[in-house]
Amino acid sequence: METRRLITALVAGFVIFFAYRVVYDRLFPPPQIPPPTSQPQEQAPGPPGTSQPVWQAPAIGPAAGQTQPATSAGAPVQPGEELAFVGGQRSEPLTIGTAQDDLKLRLTPRGAAVATIWLTERKNGEYRYRVGPHTDEPYELLTPVEEAGRTYHSYLTHKLQIKEFENRDWSLDNLVWEVAEADERKATFTATLRWADRDEALLRVTKTYELQSAPKLLHLTLAIENLSGQPLNVAIDQDGPVGIHKEQLQYDMRNLVWAERDGDAIDIDNKRRGDLAKLGPDETTALTGPGEAARFLWVVLGNKYFGVFTRPLAITGDVADYIEQVVAKVAIENATTDPGDMLARFKTTFLPVSAGGREAFTFEIYAGPKEPEVLEKTNPAFADRKGKLRYSVAQDADRRCCCTFHPLPAIMKWLLHSIVFVVRNYGVAIMIMVLIIRTLLHPLTVYQQKSMFRMQEAQARIQPKMQAITERYANDKARLNQERMKLYAEENVNPMGMMVGMLPMLIQMPILIALWTSLNTDIQLRHTPFDGWWIDDLSAPDALIKFGGAGVTIPVLGWLPLIGRMFQNIPSLNVLPILMGVSMWVQQKYMPKPAQQARLEAARKQQQQPRKKGKGGMSPEDQLRQQQMIAYMMSIMFPLMFYYMPSALNLYWMSTNVFGIFESLIIRKQLKEEKERGGPQGPGAAKKKGRTGLAARVLKRIAERAEEIQHKADELSDPKKKRQ
Repeated sequence: METRRLITALVAGFVIFFAYRVVYDRLFPPPQIPPPTSQPQEQAPGPPGTSQPVWQAPAIGPAAGQTQPATSAGAPVQPGEELAFVGGQRSEPLTIGTAQDDLKLRLTPRGAAVATIWLTERKNGEYRYRVGPHTDEPYELLTPVEEAGRTYHSYLTHKLQIKEFENRDWSLDNLVWEVAEADERKATFTATLRWADRDEALLRVTKTYELQSAPKLLHLTLAIENLSGQPLNVAIDQDGPVGIHKEQLQYDMRNLVWAERDGDAIDIDNKRRGDLAKLGPDETTALTGPGEAARFLWVVLGNKYFGVFTRPLAITGDVADYIEQVVAKVAIENATTDPGDMLARFKTTFLPVSAGGREAFTFEIYAGPKEPEVLEKTNPAFADRKGKLRYSVAQDADRRCCCTFHPLPAIMKWLLHSIVFVVRNYGVAIMIMVLIIRTLLHPLTVYQQKSMFRMQEAQARIQPKMQAITERYANDKARLNQERMKLYAEENVNPMGMMVGMLPMLIQMPILIALWTSLNTDIQLRHTPFDGWWIDDLSAPDALIKFGGAGVTIPVLGWLPLIGRMFQNIPSLNVLPILMGVSMWVQQKYMPKPAQQARLEAARKQQQQPRKKGKGGMSPEDQLRQQQMIAYMMSIMFPLMFYYMPSALNLYWMSTNVFGIFESLIIRKQLKEEKERGGPQGPGAAKKKGRTGLAARVLKRIAERAEEIQHKADELSDPKKKRQ
């Protein structure tokens, strides 16, 4: 009774507090915080769809532009040998991509880098991948990383190194490059390495971004022109993308994933920002070993649904042998915000460039969803089923869970999409899929619950005898085990019955987790509504009532250690997790229980009897109350754990619980009918029918054998018994 009152009080307190916050926010809305007034270094163009000026390509002239001091990692520079890179004067960004392209890019001359990538594919006149469910704005896949006055863009060229100049290197990531050419689908930047004391150039680096005819594909080409009269050996460190969005409210699924050849298959590994944050300033961690270009395939910066793949293309043959090593780091050390600043860096070998010659290499870039079907259509090198070079977000999730198998999530996803093809609603399809899966697993569930029920009933029936044996042979462990085995054999009880009853659950777990994984990683659920007014995005919490400002912090609970963060800055009232908790509590209530009321009455009578000295511990009544309390606590903890999870997962779990309630009612009815037909349960009934379980026969044989061994041991230890 006290437990029910406590739960009722907690629920009532939550309802009153949330209602108070809603009324207060309506009457006294929080003040709007103005955006920061700091002026950006570069003027950013508006979103795709607005008219943007296209750069007219200026003439590539000698020595025009900004000079940046040279940096050297080798010997000191002698007077008269000072070299510096020269770029352009204008740093305003430019945009490439047409209305027919699936990508639009905002490029910045500072670093000749990618500032933003928009996914502009359209479906039925709207953007296929939108910012939100109620907007028609394209999704920003990559954005600049900004912190502490520093801005970091994607695909910066970190440095250039020349072997003939004692391995000196020059930084290029902050240089304003010259815009040599720009049109709707292509942009070219140049930077020239010149002597500072005379009008003469050593080499020119050309960097070109070009959208491809294949959807969501982009080529980044780096070319080195030797303008001197002697051969040079040049190496370049080229950075990959940074600044991908989190795309998950509760937990961060962003990571760096890279692939290497392993025979005919693909070997995939990943790193998260937590792994890279442990590195010191300017430290990197190797993704591939030095000289392993023959094995390396590609690296992807990804989140829950999307990824930016970067693949070096071979100059000749099938292997990009100019890649010496691929390393990873964070762009900003000790970041205090959530920058998503992981990056991969490609280190090339020293490329020989003859006098007056030119060498170039290209990176193929895919930006879009991490769906194997889309990847395979774009380029089989990213997901080729025949060649087993297959990657998807489901594989990413599989690496975080050891209880499922890779084909199962794909099967669950196929089943979901097949149902959607008929019902045209993902929410309804989820409930139908749960119904189908649980119906197929119903025989296992029936066997499991009946086995556990009978085992618990048998344990309750023999508990008084077991307790008497324990008290009688408390000082003789060997005899205690013999008598227990004998009792199990006489009562036809299998002590391993509980473990056997758990086997169907272990069989079900991979299937249920695969269903969970498919729902959590299916991009088709992103911004897909269930009913249009309550659940408007199955990939996000239902958010029936949204709180203004910084959200709501529940007093007292928000101050608790460890779990206090769950109750701080709550952005909305999510009803689905609460309904899921209620369904979980109801399911626990209707689970078959072996005459629990009778056990409770017997436990109360036993508790009234005086306990023997030294026989402490919990009484059966206390154990039953503890089990009930655990069930109630699970019904509270699960909604807290699922509060920020996608609506699809909460809908799936709630549907599973509702189906389980009906299953439990059916199983309880079957058990009642079996008991009425079979009469009293126990060893007498089994013996009258001439049935003895295999476990009972085995246990009886073990008990008899143990008794023989004990009798021989007693004879050897006591000669009097031997003479008798």
